[in-house]
Formats: sequence, structure tokens, C-alpha cells
Amino acid sequence: MFFDIRKFNSILDSRFGEHQHTELAKKSAALGVAASIFLVIIKLLALMVTNSLTMRASMMDSLLDALASFVAYHALTISGSDIDQNHNFGHDKVESIVALLQSMMVVYSGVVIYRDAYEMFFEPRAINNTGVGVLVMVLSCVTVYILLYFQRYVVQKTGSLLIKGDSLHYVSDFLMNISIIASLILSRICVYVDLVCGVVVGSYVLYNAFLIINHALRDLMDEALPAEIQTQISEIIASTGGVNGIKSLRTRTAGMRKHVETRIIVDGEMPLAEADKIAESIESKIKDTFEKVDVIAKAEAK
Repeated sequence: MFFDIRKFNSILDSRFGEHQHTELAKKSAALGVAASIFLVIIKLLALMVTNSLTMRASMMDSLLDALASFVAYHALTISGSDIDQNHNFGHDKVESIVALLQSMMVVYSGVVIYRDAYEMFFEPRAINNTGVGVLVMVLSCVTVYILLYFQRYVVQKTGSLLIKGDSLHYVSDFLMNISIIASLILSRICVYVDLVCGVVVGSYVLYNAFLIINHALRDLMDEALPAEIQTQISEIIASTGGVNGIKSLRTRTAGMRKHVETRIIVDGEMPLAEADKIAESIESKIKDTFEKVDVIAKAEAK
């Protein structure tokens, strides 16, 4: 896998392993803002000397990336804030809302690519100073690859839908950079290379945007946790001494936070204090197994 994060995970763990999930996700978003601003500047300079249509589209994409990362950073700040009188369950779902908005921006970016390809079909343009353009895009590829590598690490550690959505912007940007390098090199042979590259990148951008939209909507609709996680939770409950069965298990997600509610069955002759201790033990075990999880366990005698 080209974006394989395993090679340098030990280095990243030594530097960021002790960070809380929200703090780590905010660092990723802040790095995204800085990288996007840098990309906008160098692409603007390249656009001025190359007059490339796809370079202009790439610069617009980087502008959207910068905006999305800026919004993501502040959304993470809000989602990590404490509960208040009007939000008794916290603010975690703001991540899904912002991820939905991010995906809509990605859809817009993909549509712009299609529009630019359509215009180029009827009005092909000559590209100037291709060497400068290629150099700038290679630098862009290196910058975005480093950012993507770190974002994949953060997503693996935190499961943040917001950072996953933010990463989508940069995947499309990386692919666009490669297509622009190809179009700059081949433009002297065929002026329609930009059109073909634009359609391919635009299709990929739109496809991934709809995947994120689907994921965000499922999160907002309180979809249950994945089956393997539910199975793991059930095994934790069943392995706890004094539990005779599980009456109900309800789960959902809100951003990076997991919510678990369960009712367990205990012996009818068990003292109430002992039953409460079993429920508390289950809550503690689940919290030790998963990060950012709220658990409510209730015991019922039978």
C-alpha cells in the first residue's frame, strides 16, 4: 500500500503515543492548515508562470483544503469540550456534521474539475514553463504525502471521522498533483492530456466524497458499533463473574466517542450492592479496553 503507515509507526508512537485522541486529531488538523497554505502559495506562483488550467484547479482544491482543515481544527475543539446544560451528551457529533460539510466541499471541488475539463475540450490552452510547474508539483506531492502519512496514523489511533474526511481532501490533492505533472510533461505532445487527467481525478474525488457522506450520515443516525466491537464487548460482559446473561446491549458512535448501554442478568438472590459492583466492574473493563467510551451498565435480578 502506497500510504502504508507501519514503517515509521514506532517513531510516531515515541513522539505522539501519549497524546489524548482529541489533542492528536487537533495536531493533524493544524498541520493540514499549514501544509495547505504552503501549497496555495507555491501553486499560485506556478500558475502565474505556466498558465495551466489544471494548475488553477489544483490551487482551488488547496484553498478548499485549507478551509476544511481550519474548520476541522475548531470542530475538534468544540467536540472535545465538556458537557453543558444544553448538551448533556457532549458535543462529539459536531465531528460528523463538519465531516458532512467537508464532503460537500469535496463534491464541489470534483464538479469544478469536470467543468475545467469541459472548458479545455473546447478551448485548449498552451502551457508555458513546464519545468517550473513540474518542480512545484513534485514539491507539492512530497508535502502532501508527509501530511497524509501522519493523518493515516492519527485515524488509526483515534478513529476520527473528521480527520478521515480531512484526509480525503489531501488524497485528491495528491492525485491531482500527479496528474498535473503528467499533463505538464505530455502537454507538448497532446493538449488534451489535462482533460483526461481531470476526468479521472474528478471521478475519484466524487466517489470518495460520497463514501464520507455515507459514513457521516450513519454516525448522525446513531448506527451501532461494528459487529466485531459489539462481539468484543459481549465477551467482556460474559466473562465477568456473577453475570448470568445479557438482556440488552445498545451501542452507537458520536465522532470519536463510543456509547455503550447494557443490561445484565444476575442471580435473583444476589444482594443489590454486589450486583452494582458487577455492573461497575463491567463499565471499568470496557473503558480500559476502548478509548473515549461512555458506558452505562445496569444489573437486573432474575
